[in-house]
Amino acid sequence: MIKRTLFTDVMEWLDRDKVILIKGARQVGKTTLLLDIKNHLQSQQKMVVYVAADEFSNADIFSDARLFLKFLNFEYGIERNAYVLIDEFQYIKNSGLFIKVLIDMIKRESLGIQLIISGSSSLEISKSTEYLTGRKIEFLLFPFSFQEYLSTENKFALSFNLDDDFNSLTDFYRIYQKELEHRFSAYILWGGYPEVSLQPSNASRRMLLKEIISTYIEKDVAGYLNVENVSAFNKLVQLLSYQVSALVNRNELTSTLGIHYKTLSKYLDILIGTFIYALVNPFYTNIRKELSKMPKIFLNDTGIYYYYHPQNTLTFDAIPGNLVENFVYTSLKRQKSINNIYFYRTIARSEIDFVVRKWEKMIPLEVKFRKLVKMPAILNQFRQKYDTEKPIVVTRDTLQNTKEAFFVPVVLLDLIEF
Repeated sequence: MIKRTLFTDVMEWLDRDKVILIKGARQVGKTTLLLDIKNHLQSQQKMVVYVAADEFSNADIFSDARLFLKFLNFEYGIERNAYVLIDEFQYIKNSGLFIKVLIDMIKRESLGIQLIISGSSSLEISKSTEYLTGRKIEFLLFPFSFQEYLSTENKFALSFNLDDDFNSLTDFYRIYQKELEHRFSAYILWGGYPEVSLQPSNASRRMLLKEIISTYIEKDVAGYLNVENVSAFNKLVQLLSYQVSALVNRNELTSTLGIHYKTLSKYLDILIGTFIYALVNPFYTNIRKELSKMPKIFLNDTGIYYYYHPQNTLTFDAIPGNLVENFVYTSLKRQKSINNIYFYRTIARSEIDFVVRKWEKMIPLEVKFRKLVKMPAILNQFRQKYDTEKPIVVTRDTLQNTKEAFFVPVVLLDLIEF
């Protein structure tokens, strides 16, 4: 079993006056995480109930909050002082209002019940959770990070601070460089969907990836989210895989797909809202400019890329630079200390791959997946202009701490605290 990093974060919010909401794409492990929470609480002699909402989508138990409390009593003998875990709660009709009324009833009658709920589509969740403003704390569960992927071995269950632990990080890298590079290549090729990652063969990994994507297209998109032109949507998913880490030109996409601009916007919203793709906006001090420029597109899991560009093996040196940049994005967005992620591009088209905002501070970060790496001039220019923290250059195999920047091999990025 791989223990999810999010498990500890969720545990810190137990027994507080909040609904815990866990969001994430299909098959990233939300149900497993809920069951881990259930088992942990039961080991402490707590009363816990797990309910899969999609199995009761046509039942009356979710039509009325009081009826649901009666169901808990009749089915499980629970009246108060319990944890109730509701999986895939977006299948509940008027789910946000239902949860709000349920919370208010629990509080009014001092029942001592805490709700922990999960959902797969942020589009539906956002509509539903408008009722829960001030009542919830949200967590986003991604596919396995590279660190989680490695965590079956205790020697990789480490984290390093760049300033304080650089010498230890250097020793660690000297010992495990080749093993990390080998594991990283497999991780990039197959991605971090838990069930896919843990399969023993490439054939079973490919079969499961196909199942995940076809289920997403057929069930979530064609059915639940009512997309009529499924063929165009499917082509969009594939077309965007060719543009990973690149700018998104909506006019070009509408022309290629033969669909209306509004339809494209709807489809992009769905892809982002169901956690398949993500957009990163450019950094500007003028927010109107920031929102008016083209964003860059990233996958939340590189296994989807190789589903559309299949191959059986991938050597470390042959990993495409755009997928390395994509990995860096997914690594950065898992960092709890990072508030926002941007990219930076000048009129002259000089670019910094990422600018991350860490509370009131900023860190520019450039990806240079090559043998010989120099300090990019744009990093110094940006630092002088915006007074940032020391830049980071993500490399293939260069590990250095200079006056100008930290140079960090990509295989170490997930093991570093920002």
